[in-house]
Amino acid sequence: MNRFFLKPFKKLSRGRRLNIKRVIFFPLIVYSTYLLLDSFMPLFMVGFVIWLLYNWTGKRRLW
Repeated sequence: MNRFFLKPFKKLSRGRRLNIKRVIFFPLIVYSTYLLLDSFMPLFMVGFVIWLLYNWTGKRRLW
């Protein structure tokens, strides 16, 4: 009786197993990216404004 009940679940579990490393590292990578962006946001904003001002001057060459 017990073997008959577990047979369909064995077929379901034959698929791809859950990768534990992926489950652990994905939130860590997302959170560390958020921390980096959060701490360097003023620097990114200043760089973006400088880039916009440079493009608005109409110069196409850097030097």
